[in-house]
Amino acid sequence: MIYTSKNLQNERGFTLIEMMIAGVLGVLILGAAVYVFTKQETVLKTENASTNIRAKGRHAIKVLVQELKEIGFGLPPTEGLVAPSPVANSSTITYRANLSDVRATTPPSAANGGSLNDTDIDVVDDGDDFSDNDKIIIYNPSYGDSELNTVSGTPTTTNIPLGSGLANNYSYGASSKLVTINKYNDVVIDLNGTNIRKTVDGGTPITLIGDVSDLTFDFYGVTQTALVTTIGITITLQDPSDSAITQDFNTDITLRN
Repeated sequence: MIYTSKNLQNERGFTLIEMMIAGVLGVLILGAAVYVFTKQETVLKTENASTNIRAKGRHAIKVLVQELKEIGFGLPPTEGLVAPSPVANSSTITYRANLSDVRATTPPSAANGGSLNDTDIDVVDDGDDFSDNDKIIIYNPSYGDSELNTVSGTPTTTNIPLGSGLANNYSYGASSKLVTINKYNDVVIDLNGTNIRKTVDGGTPITLIGDVSDLTFDFYGVTQTALVTTIGITITLQDPSDSAITQDFNTDITLRN
């Protein structure tokens, strides 16, 4: 077959300039596709992280509310909250609670529930629910008298030996209410690094919540522990893989006494 110059012109390939233009367009299209994919991946990652933080935040608030509802449990009024004292917004809170729900009362027929400087106290029963070195609060609801003490020795069913002499006379009148002896634990909730911890009686801290960047307990201007009735809680959680992704969660809790 004989090719003429016209045939050769019709079958010629791309010129160098056309190839360069096509290459540039290809790079731009590929770059745009990569940018869109990367952007979508980042948005999806951020949304997933935010969803996880919201779920963890709701759980964190629930956990802290359950813990702080224990403030003053099984104890006389105003004996629950201990610190900060004087009260001020803080990332640490200390309180007392009768976590084991151990208590006893003095005999209703006794002339008194205990005299000043006595180093033991008689109870109706359940005295042996207490143990040596237990921390206790002795409370007379008729007069509002209370004192902190400890168990020293081995209690019996009807008698509890004390670590120090009684600071009050617990006398009964005609309409007096029974004196109660209540075991208590010291509990500390605090922020350590990125963990909210719970420590009972100075023991090994237990991690309640992780990935926390900030924790604040708000007492709304009240400065005395005995007058605190409401505590505000604000938790700031952060994504463990990207500390720039954070979210605040807050609620209030009303103390039981």
